[in-house]
Amino acid sequence: MTGPTGTPRLTRYSTGGGCACKLPQSLLADVLATVRGTGVLGAGGAGPVRDPALRVGLDPADDAAVYAIDETRAWVITCDFLTPVVDDARAWGRIAAANALSDVYAMGGRPLLTLNLLGWPAELGGDLLAAVLRGGAQAVAAAGALLVGGHSIVDPVPKYGLVAIGEVDPRAVLRKGGGAAGDALVLTKPLGVGVVGTAVKRGQAPAELVEAAVASMTRLNADAAAVAREAGLRGGTDVTGYGLIGHLHEMTLAAGLAARIDPGAVPRLPGVAGLLAAGCAPDGSVRTLDAALAAGWFDPAGLGRAEQVLLADAQTSGGLLLAVPPARAAGVVARLHEHGDTAAAVVGELVDGAPGTIAVAR
Repeated sequence: MTGPTGTPRLTRYSTGGGCACKLPQSLLADVLATVRGTGVLGAGGAGPVRDPALRVGLDPADDAAVYAIDETRAWVITCDFLTPVVDDARAWGRIAAANALSDVYAMGGRPLLTLNLLGWPAELGGDLLAAVLRGGAQAVAAAGALLVGGHSIVDPVPKYGLVAIGEVDPRAVLRKGGGAAGDALVLTKPLGVGVVGTAVKRGQAPAELVEAAVASMTRLNADAAAVAREAGLRGGTDVTGYGLIGHLHEMTLAAGLAARIDPGAVPRLPGVAGLLAAGCAPDGSVRTLDAALAAGWFDPAGLGRAEQVLLADAQTSGGLLLAVPPARAAGVVARLHEHGDTAAAVVGELVDGAPGTIAVAR
């Protein structure tokens, strides 16, 4: 389980790396349905108590909870952790922290405070652990937030992430269901990091492609969230373990709309097509795709299997997917490019139709 330098290969410790280790989307939805709407029990178990300050919770669920402090300020509260997606310990720490912070950005917020969440195999020792935590601290510092504590356990599979608390104007929250029919769908980062992560586990990933994937995953969504706030957007999410189609499915369900995707416009990391042809697809991505096809909410319209898998590719610290009024789409993409999200592109649109359905544009 060691690399060429004798350092343990972190990706060999998990069957599903990064956000590809998420529970299946349909299973999570079924489980959440059993607790959604239960609220908080009152004194003596008198029943659910509704708190009007809770603007976003489980009913309906979104990328993070939002709790209003006053008319202009609200907390954004989330947590996220994952298994290794690369073998470089410091890079994995940065990626995992950036991924956790992304949920704050996906709500249009700014991170304030974080706590480490860590599971660590005893045999890996302290040097690698210190590198992971340094990487996480680096991402938190880049976000302008504070790292104030955390919790750790001994675990046979390495796991790392954050609890993250941010702030947002409660009148300007990005919501999964905040888009409208006719809105353009803007994706801010390229797809393919799940494919690269699988290639890393198999020892098939070219060094330059790993470098490109790490650069994408460690890039914070701070600038993208700032552009969304500047443009007055209200609809968006981040693309992570359920891929572009899985997270777009959540957006369309929440908005009561359908969507069309233009596969040719979807940005992707260079070299990913070759890895897909070699069979480097995360199990979680294939599971998401097959479930979407079986349920009938995704119509690939003759798109080849490899391209379908890419649209379902499990992203770790992926980009934001924003619903943008069509008259503002070009300006939003231009601003994203100016701020460093150079792959940002219009990849489709929200349309009237059966809620939750996604079709590939013919």
